[in-house]
Amino acid sequence: MREEPIERIIGLERAPANPGYQFQPFVQTPPLEPDADLNFEEGEVIYENARLGEWIKFWKASALILFGMSPGFYIFEIYQGDGAPSLQWMADNWNWFDIPRQFQDGSGWNTKGIRYCDDHDYMNIQYGAKRSVVRPSHTFFVATLAGLIYSMDLDYVTKMRYNKDKDLVFVKKPDNLWGETEHVYEMHHLEQMVPSPVTAMKNMSANDPNGILVVQDMAEKEYMKFYKDTKYWNMELREEFLSETRSLWDGHHHDKRAGRIFHSVGAAAPREFQMAMEKIDGEMEAGDKKHGKVVLPKCHVEEF
Repeated sequence: MREEPIERIIGLERAPANPGYQFQPFVQTPPLEPDADLNFEEGEVIYENARLGEWIKFWKASALILFGMSPGFYIFEIYQGDGAPSLQWMADNWNWFDIPRQFQDGSGWNTKGIRYCDDHDYMNIQYGAKRSVVRPSHTFFVATLAGLIYSMDLDYVTKMRYNKDKDLVFVKKPDNLWGETEHVYEMHHLEQMVPSPVTAMKNMSANDPNGILVVQDMAEKEYMKFYKDTKYWNMELREEFLSETRSLWDGHHHDKRAGRIFHSVGAAAPREFQMAMEKIDGEMEAGDKKHGKVVLPKCHVEEF
């Protein structure tokens, strides 16, 4: 937990490495190992949507074919066939669209001269451009495509279940290129994401009975997305899970008249709230009578 010299040199500071944190009598550094009495025995299933994993694989395969294989095949045809593939040939073989013959010219690009313009291909400018521009661009394109496929699971959950004590959840999510991994989260770290208070809140998917429920692990900063359709949930455990992950909503969005900044309570305010506001108004009036009203300075000299 000590602070390394390199951290001080570059200005990094970790809270657990600060002596004022370590030696405070009321601050305890959490242990790195789980508690010995933590129960990892699997319990009841809360949520399951097996078809979602198949759809994610479908979209990954579609993206790989559309953005990976199709451009590569088309460019190879241009390079080897001395021009773009004929629209007539594609119309006959692929059920592709076609245009009148006088508007298309599928060849004559002289790519053969570019490919074989010199016996010493490393000495000509065309091959130099290929090595310096085309190949690095292709490498970055493939890396971008791999990153797209790798992260295309979009944090969706295929299965979630409690442990026996209901203080942990085991969550299966599609990830990596083609696999599925089980993650373990502590229940008291999970919170439903609160949408920003805007006029269209009633139309957001978070409030749609068949929309998407987003839950965040506040400790690891990881997200989980669930379909809210009841057919994917164990109805005996659904409300229990939702109530335990709704603490950010309580006091903010459960009352349509109480906002984060403004309150439009009016005549519908409860009696306790009205009495509290009357008490505050009385204290403010008593303060004005005792100390007088505040006189704001008119220039910077009076301010100082």
